[in-house]
Amino acid sequence: SEKKLKDTPALLRTPAGYVQPSPWLAISNKNVELMHKFMSELGLSPVLRSRVATTHSMGPRPWEFTGQEDDELFS
Repeated sequence: SEKKLKDTPALLRTPAGYVQPSPWLAISNKNVELMHKFMSELGLSPVLRSRVATTHSMGPRPWEFTGQEDDELFS
């Protein structure tokens, strides 16, 4: 919709002579609104990012190297 909006004017004249916004403008605005909703749900806005809490554990993380060979782990 953004590409179409760049290629066409933002305001169009109807066959009756009225001026109205391009339909691509409404689609683009709806997409921006949806992106903001997704960002807020995922905590990606600057305000919400500062509210995300982390926990610090002292133990090893399961994805880190354990120092054991694979055959020792699965035997």
